[in-house]
Amino acid sequence: MSSARPSVLYGVSVTFVQVEFVLLFAAVFALYWMLPRRWMQNALLVLVSALFYGWVHPWFLFLLYGSAVLDYAMALAMRKWPDRRRWFLALSMAGNLGMLGWFKYADFFIENFVAAFDAMGVQTSLHTMGIFLPVGISFYTFQTMSYSIDVYRGQLEPRRNFLDYVTFVSFFPQLVAGPVERAQNLLVQVETDRQLQLALVRSGLTLALWGGLKKVMCADLIAPYVDQVYMMTSPSWPLVWAATLGFAIQILADFSAYTDIARGVARMLGFELVENFDHPYLARNPSDFWRRWHISFSTWIRDYVYIPLGGSRGGRWGTLRSTFGAMVLSGLWHGAAWSFVFWGAFHAVLLTGYRLVTPRIPRSVRDRRVGPVPVGDIGAIGLMFCFTLFSWMLFRETRFDRVLLVLSLSPLDATAEEWAATAVLLGICALAAAPMVLALLWERVVAPRLSTSHWRLPVHTTAWAIATVGILVFYRRTGGDFIYFQF
Repeated sequence: MSSARPSVLYGVSVTFVQVEFVLLFAAVFALYWMLPRRWMQNALLVLVSALFYGWVHPWFLFLLYGSAVLDYAMALAMRKWPDRRRWFLALSMAGNLGMLGWFKYADFFIENFVAAFDAMGVQTSLHTMGIFLPVGISFYTFQTMSYSIDVYRGQLEPRRNFLDYVTFVSFFPQLVAGPVERAQNLLVQVETDRQLQLALVRSGLTLALWGGLKKVMCADLIAPYVDQVYMMTSPSWPLVWAATLGFAIQILADFSAYTDIARGVARMLGFELVENFDHPYLARNPSDFWRRWHISFSTWIRDYVYIPLGGSRGGRWGTLRSTFGAMVLSGLWHGAAWSFVFWGAFHAVLLTGYRLVTPRIPRSVRDRRVGPVPVGDIGAIGLMFCFTLFSWMLFRETRFDRVLLVLSLSPLDATAEEWAATAVLLGICALAAAPMVLALLWERVVAPRLSTSHWRLPVHTTAWAIATVGILVFYRRTGGDFIYFQF
């Protein structure tokens, strides 16, 4: 996935799927629950978050705490001088977006500025600066901005306790890649006394182990094959689309794995983070997809971009403007490359097209069943998954000329050897997807029956053992970082 990185990326020193993190968290867990006061627990979390985020690159902390202090101060200023709160909000937005824009987009704009002048035959002395992208900056700036915006809107009271506030901003389980938390959820929990509950520890451990297993057994298993195909100079049609299917598996497994580990670790510390995924490949339409994929981010875009732009209140053209504005910004948030802009625009076209076409489909077609089989639902899910695959191709292939190359390929041009290689790759895709399919069956069929059974604890401990063995067997030190670290 390195080709998709918009700029040079610094990683954190310890990621969730390393022995070092397990040892770190074990020590933190033991000390955390021995502390008798909430403020002591919060102080420990702030210290550990600083250690986790700034160990290799301490200057990251200046950006993190700079964003936090800015929004903390602006929120208090809005309360003290309410008639000037618009100016304070503008300062908050300028500071956060300015910092994000410099580190994430400065080189992108310079590169395009130079290219535009070159196209006109004008030579310039400008050149890109190789700006490093601090990991997680897109997540915590959005989180602190939402705090300022909510205070501005009167939906949240500004906090005076800086320790509680900075715990909310820098909470290490979700600091690097989300979920993008709101103060109404996480900050309120930070301000509330917490008690050790074995049921939460059990469920949190289950969630964290499942996330770790998905990362090493699903995402990291398929990633090298996807990379190899996308690096080919002249790939064949079947290989490209098999690799795109592999990337669809990889990105879901990888990102949901991070979220599951973050939620599981937070739950063991007494916090409940928002759910970020709800089986997005079972979506029936684009709106349903965005209600299921990266939920914390899509709701952020809805509440702070789409609705302020007018949402669906401005008629057809107003809705179109709001949709394209929100989705193009969503694409640009993912990286400083035109491919991400096209990816966002494609989803805007999908959303608009479905809004126009769906009401014209006869209900008899949409609700059609063959016996107990809901043919209409299966068809809608299948069609939406095909659109999703196409969007992942736009997302994964960052060069526009390569996108055009992929679109020009024909299945008729593939050789027998390429079809055979495709069959092997599809088999690897099936292996990588199998744990997630089994987990879906477990969630829908087994778990409801097990919740009241006396076999619940033995089954859980057996699952922990199997997950631990699976992680140890499939773990590779050469495995890649989580994909969303680059955003």
